[in-house]
Amino acid sequence: MKKIILFLSVSLFALSLVAQTNFRDITYKEALAAAKAEKKLVFIDFYTSWCGPCKMMMKNIFPLKEVGNYLNSKFVCIKIDAEKGEGPELAKRYQVKAYPTFVAINPAEEILMTKVGGSGSGSGFIGSIDRLIDPDKTPERMKQRYESGERTADLISAYAGLKMEEVYKNRQPDMTKKDEAFKMVQDYFDGLKDKERLAEENLFIYTSYTESRVDAIARYMIANRDKFALVIKNDISDRIKELYKMDVLNYLTARVSFNQQQYDIVKKGVMDLGLNKDNYYTTAFRFIESYGKGDMDALMKLCEKEYDQLNDDYKSSLMYSFADVFANADEAVKKRAAKFIRHSFLDMDATMIMFVAQQLMRLEGKGY
Repeated sequence: MKKIILFLSVSLFALSLVAQTNFRDITYKEALAAAKAEKKLVFIDFYTSWCGPCKMMMKNIFPLKEVGNYLNSKFVCIKIDAEKGEGPELAKRYQVKAYPTFVAINPAEEILMTKVGGSGSGSGFIGSIDRLIDPDKTPERMKQRYESGERTADLISAYAGLKMEEVYKNRQPDMTKKDEAFKMVQDYFDGLKDKERLAEENLFIYTSYTESRVDAIARYMIANRDKFALVIKNDISDRIKELYKMDVLNYLTARVSFNQQQYDIVKKGVMDLGLNKDNYYTTAFRFIESYGKGDMDALMKLCEKEYDQLNDDYKSSLMYSFADVFANADEAVKKRAAKFIRHSFLDMDATMIMFVAQQLMRLEGKGY
C-alpha cells in the first residue's frame, strides 16, 4: 500500500510540473454547472478545423505552464467547434465572426470578455484576458500603479505584455513599444535578488523576454539553470533549448554570417548541455559546416542525400531560405538546387509552395 501511495504521489507531483490548459471534454451546459459548483468562470475557445491561428494557439500557447496555471485557476475551459454540434448556435449567440474567438462568461451566462485572435506569447495572452476581466489591469490603472512605484511580478508581466501587444496594434509596427517593454522587464530583473530571480512568479521574464542566447537575462538563466524553483525547471530547460535551436537555425539558413569562433561556441553549448539527444542537431551541424567552408557543391550533395534526416522545423526553414543559402554558388550548383526544389514540391502544401516558389525564381534568376 505504501508503494502505491508513493507512486501516486510521485505521479501527481510530476503532473504538476507539466501543467497545461485543461480543456474539459464536456458540453456547454455541463461547463456552466461545473463553473457554478467550483466558483469559477467559463472560458470558451471558439475554433474551426481549418483555422491556422487556432492550431498555433493549441500547439504553442495553451500547453505553456504559466497559461495553464492562470486559466485552470480561474476558469472551467472548453473548446467549441463553431461548425459542429452545438457550436453554430453558440457561435451565433456570442456573435463569433472570426477565429479563434475567446469568450469568458459567468455561470449566469453574462459575457465578461470577448477576445478575437491569438497571441504570440503566454504572458501576452494572459495579460490580454486580465485587462478585460480585472479592473486593476486596465491600461490606465497599470500605468498609475507603475508610476506610483509598484514593482511586482503580477504588474510587470501584465504591463510589459500590454506594451508588447501595442507593437503590432497598427499596420506599421511600433518597435519603441517593444523597447519599452524589454527595458521595463530588464529594470525589474536588475532590482531582484537571486532568490527572487529564481522564483516561479518570475518565470515570465525568461519565457517571454529572452530573444537570444547572449542576452544578459538569457546568460543568467543558462548559468543558473539548476537553481530555479523545481516547478519551473522544465520551462527553463525548454526555453534554453529554444534559444540554442534558434542559434543553429540562423546558421543553417544563412540568416547570420558564418563566424567559426561563434559557431564553435554554439555547438559546444549544445553538446555540453546535452541538447543533441538522438542526434537532433548532428545532420544540421554537417550542413552548417559545409556552408561555413564555402563548399556549395558538398552542401548540395548533403541536401540531395541527407535533407530528410533534418528535423521537420529545420527542413521547412531551410527550404524557405534556399536562395540565400546558395546565393554565392556557381550556376551548376544553383541549377541542382532549383531541381531539388522542384522535386520537393510534391511534399508541400499550397502555402509552402507559394513561398518556396519565390526561392526557386531567385535561384533561376527570375527575381520574385
